[in-house]
Amino acid sequence: MMINSPVQQIKERLSIEEIVSSYIKLEKAGANFKARCPFHNEKTPSFFVSPDRASYYCFGCGAKGDIFSFIEEFEGLDFKGALKILAERAGIPLVQYSKEKEGEKEKLYRAMEEATKFFEKNLAENKKILEYLKSRGLEEKTIGDFKIGFSLLDWRTLFEYLKSKGFSDKEIELAGLVKKTEKGFYDRFRGRIMFPISDSSGRIIAFSGRIFEDDGKSAKYLNSPDTPIFSKSAVLYGLDKAKESIRKNNFSILVEGQMDLILSHQAGFRNTVAI
Repeated sequence: MMINSPVQQIKERLSIEEIVSSYIKLEKAGANFKARCPFHNEKTPSFFVSPDRASYYCFGCGAKGDIFSFIEEFEGLDFKGALKILAERAGIPLVQYSKEKEGEKEKLYRAMEEATKFFEKNLAENKKILEYLKSRGLEEKTIGDFKIGFSLLDWRTLFEYLKSKGFSDKEIELAGLVKKTEKGFYDRFRGRIMFPISDSSGRIIAFSGRIFEDDGKSAKYLNSPDTPIFSKSAVLYGLDKAKESIRKNNFSILVEGQMDLILSHQAGFRNTVAI
């Protein structure tokens, strides 16, 4: 007997009206539901959801699809990002893709995850940095929740770690984690408190590093460059953790930096995002 794919299992557990109504307000319209379209501005509802067909259609802009395309469009994600969100909601574990079948972006996401673990390990072994973060008001749970880490004040420790994990020079450079010179590669982030930046589904796509000991020459904050998985102008820090609270409260609080956001979330203002 053939086992249903994760996609089919998700569709069996999650209805189209359940997913769409968690983002926008639906009104009953006979056997269907209607709403103002979330994909274009309109005053009267022309967006219809059909439970029988497990699909939606907008008579105004032509948007149509199922729960996966809705999440992709609304959250600004690719299919695998939407799959991750819906699998978590449905309680369905996803089988890891084989490394041989990975595309370029999947390799970069995995490189960012490995870099995050490396930075977290560095922080756990550095009491001075931990004490500094606690002196700024951060609790240990918060530090863990936001996966805060530390990049060592060394030239190639992350590069060598990622090489040991099977990543190529090109992949590590493409992820924005190293820079290339005539003498070879060196770590982009050195001696910095590392704040991972995630997309709205929670996948780590970039870093912002705050210098720990000012040398008078380096920028206070250093961010990842634009990469195939990160576009600086299209991302809000903390949105993955704030989106549910934003929907519940119907407004968001915008702050300037990572510490402002993290302390706001720790204090219970979870509808906070940062530039």
